[in-house]
Amino acid sequence: MLSLHQFLTVALVLGHSAIVTVGEGVASRCPTLPQNNVVCVHNYASVLPLPFSRPNSLGKTFNPLDRFSNISVPDPSFSLIRDASFVVFDQPRGLAILGPSPTLETVFTVKDVVHEAPVYIPDLNIIIASALGQDILSQIIINLNSTPPTIADYTPNPPVYGVNGARYKDGTVYWAVSGGSVTLNSTTIHQVPGIYTLNPYTNTTKPILNNYFGQRFNSPDDLVLDPYTGDIFFTDPWYGWAQNLTQDAPVLHQQTYRFRPSTGAVTIVEASIGAPNGIAMAPDGRTLYITDTSVANFTGADPDTIPRYTWGATAGKCVYAFDAVESPAGKYLVNKRPVWYSEELVEDGLHVSGEGYLVGAGGFGVDVLSEWGEELGRSYTNGSRAHSSHSFETLRVFDAAHTDYLDVAELIMLK
Repeated sequence: MLSLHQFLTVALVLGHSAIVTVGEGVASRCPTLPQNNVVCVHNYASVLPLPFSRPNSLGKTFNPLDRFSNISVPDPSFSLIRDASFVVFDQPRGLAILGPSPTLETVFTVKDVVHEAPVYIPDLNIIIASALGQDILSQIIINLNSTPPTIADYTPNPPVYGVNGARYKDGTVYWAVSGGSVTLNSTTIHQVPGIYTLNPYTNTTKPILNNYFGQRFNSPDDLVLDPYTGDIFFTDPWYGWAQNLTQDAPVLHQQTYRFRPSTGAVTIVEASIGAPNGIAMAPDGRTLYITDTSVANFTGADPDTIPRYTWGATAGKCVYAFDAVESPAGKYLVNKRPVWYSEELVEDGLHVSGEGYLVGAGGFGVDVLSEWGEELGRSYTNGSRAHSSHSFETLRVFDAAHTDYLDVAELIMLK
């Protein structure tokens, strides 16, 4: 389990920072961090001077200006938030997480395409990620052994189309695959959506789950491995069909499953979330988190227009927590409760750090939440979209006090 240091270069132990006196204005430079890129928000901006307004996304498409940082408010201090790389809402915990010298650096500028499923291979010191698109077959590989790092196309054997989520455990990469059969560049791939494995040492792949009692899955989006049982929990929304990664219309409800590779048994564990997407598990295996991206309205969209969904600004976009309870068949989920309502776009890709913090890709930044859903801080990715584990730029965060790389895969693209 990755620690939050690997997410956000944690350098301090919680409790070492003191609460500071709030000055005038909504925001200010953080008192212990003189850098211009870190801003502290006072009292969660719970009272804004009138008149204030924020752009909205009521026009059936997401408005990229619909962000907390774009609020129009008669307070000069709010401009600090618009220019910040890191915004801190909870000073004791947020500043401790950032450490003494947080910076954000662009390493690669990549083509304008969604990037999903990045996963770090520690023994090889590489990151494998998916460039997700109708006309893209290969994945990408980032080599962290080079200085500076290098990026290149990556195609395993056999190729796998439409990789959407990934996790690494004990020498194996587990992929949630949204794509169906396709012919690209004279290469024909015969596959259906499901769960696949990749051996990163031999670059070989194979499916380990591709149907639910003869019915095709919709498009597995993300997955997480139970650290104690090896069971795989995965979400199965309609995005593969909506984005034309598979030609088969959905035949299953959008829901979440538990898969036991040792026996092949697959069981539904959650069916009430409108569009389950990102998924993560607490380090002790007792809490499972699932993000809802019901703001993607599939039923109201033109079926002949890609993507096949419109934006429903008032629909659900919560992160839900569940108690994961043991049973002879595997863990089942009880006590559903919302813990976070995304302030920008949606929380799509989601991880839990070794300390229990939730780290989510939300809109044009990365949110860091407590296990109870408190927004502790946010990193803005220089205008690059971190939604749905996507990043138009591959980024690294560098802490001058520790001089080490973050896990770029887990931090920015979060799948």
